[in-house]
Amino acid sequence: MPLSPQDLQRLEQALLRRRTAVLDELRRETRDEDGLLSLPSHRGESDRGVDFEMEAVDLAQSLRDAGEIQAIDAALARLRDGRYGLCTECGEAIDAARLLAQPAAPRCAACQQRFERTHAGG
Repeated sequence: MPLSPQDLQRLEQALLRRRTAVLDELRRETRDEDGLLSLPSHRGESDRGVDFEMEAVDLAQSLRDAGEIQAIDAALARLRDGRYGLCTECGEAIDAARLLAQPAAPRCAACQQRFERTHAGG
């Protein structure tokens, strides 16, 4: 079932809302009280091994958020140029239910499964 203009508009709004939410979260995670770029430090809160692990988790979370913003921006670009809803791998239409559940999805379910198998573990 193809996406209607109303579906496309709802999906664009969902992408924009999610982008704002993730960007706000990323700013909270990476800015100090003066607004300068800074990752949280856990030094002195526990032993050194735990400090390192907590800082690694914070960094991974920030990188995940940045990656999500990139995926949303790519989906918005596809929306603008008329390629939204088409798989970036095979060019076939992505199922509307998949896009409604994951608006930034770049691939159809079959290509996503192949991608995950190919890129498993790294």
